[in-house]
Amino acid sequence: NSILGKTDLEVQCDKELGEMNFKEDQEVLKTGKSTDTYTEIDDNGYKHIYQVKKNPVCENGEIVGISGVINDVTELMELKRRFEELSYMDTFTQCYNRNYFLKHDYDEKKYLPCTYIMCDCNNLKKVNDRFGHRTGDKYIEDTVEILKSVLPEDGICIRWGGDEFLMIIPKCGEKKCDEIIQQINQQQNIKKETDPYVDIAMGAAVRKSMTQMEEYVIGKADQTMYEDKNKRKQEDGAWK
Repeated sequence: NSILGKTDLEVQCDKELGEMNFKEDQEVLKTGKSTDTYTEIDDNGYKHIYQVKKNPVCENGEIVGISGVINDVTELMELKRRFEELSYMDTFTQCYNRNYFLKHDYDEKKYLPCTYIMCDCNNLKKVNDRFGHRTGDKYIEDTVEILKSVLPEDGICIRWGGDEFLMIIPKCGEKKCDEIIQQINQQQNIKKETDPYVDIAMGAAVRKSMTQMEEYVIGKADQTMYEDKNKRKQEDGAWK
């Protein structure tokens, strides 16, 4: 049952994996360079991740073999994944943060037309001053709940600033964009029945061509949002 003197092709149950490892061995023997790779193996539905390090063994200046070390790094990789996930999440709202936006690029043709909707919690400071920060926090939570309830499956919601949120929805043209804004208004009108201070200002812009810079489109959505914000403050129905 010894595996001494045998190649990966002879000992691996997974022939594809054995062939890959065998080729790695041949490369180490040929070049004299060490390798450091990761392999994922499915063990009855549970995935294990192994780090495989291989180094050439030399005698009198000649490569005579390979030494290898295999480490089960499944838990380490899961911790790394969680840490990375947390670095992209706003812990309070469970929305993505701006780090996620910078890492995951939506500045690609395949996402066009792409809708950007900027949202803001109107009068949040007044709510905090009058009712306390717990109510202000609930206002933000209500806003996130509304936005996520209408967000298409392929869209994302980013906490852009303190009380500002950016929705990015790929493959979404003007018609669908208008429908989503209507849905947000419908949902916030329902929420006003219990929380009358809820008043989400919105501004949207649709990127239709790569000639339009993404930064410009987001800026346009932001500008339109501030116009809506000022309009809402002047309306009789706005919370005061």
